[in-house]
Amino acid sequence: MTAQKLISMLNTLSNPEVFFGPQGFKHITSLDELTAAQLGFGTNASEQLVVNESTAESKGSWQASWQVFARDTELGDPYFVDTAHDELPVYTGFLGDEGWEQTLVAQSIEQYITCMQVLSNCGAQMQAQFIPDQSSIVDADILAKLQQELCDISGAEQFWQFFIQCYQDWLLED
Repeated sequence: MTAQKLISMLNTLSNPEVFFGPQGFKHITSLDELTAAQLGFGTNASEQLVVNESTAESKGSWQASWQVFARDTELGDPYFVDTAHDELPVYTGFLGDEGWEQTLVAQSIEQYITCMQVLSNCGAQMQAQFIPDQSSIVDADILAKLQQELCDISGAEQFWQFFIQCYQDWLLED
């Protein structure tokens, strides 16, 4: 996948930021942003590859094929597509004690974009919410259906179950 094609796909989203309760996704909208997003992950300030090719396949190493295209608005964790696979799976990850720990978000970039559209249609939030309000989805049945829809679309149950659980925990904190 070319960088331009990835940007074109991301630009099909009605809004570059998608929020659901306190959680959000900030997507890249230009080639310059895409290049800048790799800084600290796959490249250095001179745009030079910083992945050690001899250990690129070792567990915990940042992979040269991982292309960051979004960030979590709450924690700043990256969302990235793995260009080494034809399906272009999408992951998120964080830097743990033993290196990068990643979680599958969607089996393809297309499925990820569909999930973002579903979330965007659920409430059309323009920013993260710190406390629930009248627009917050509180019905457990609706949340269960949303979770199942996101799992079915993405093929990534673990991520979306955790995502909805975090939302439900946020509802209870109020």
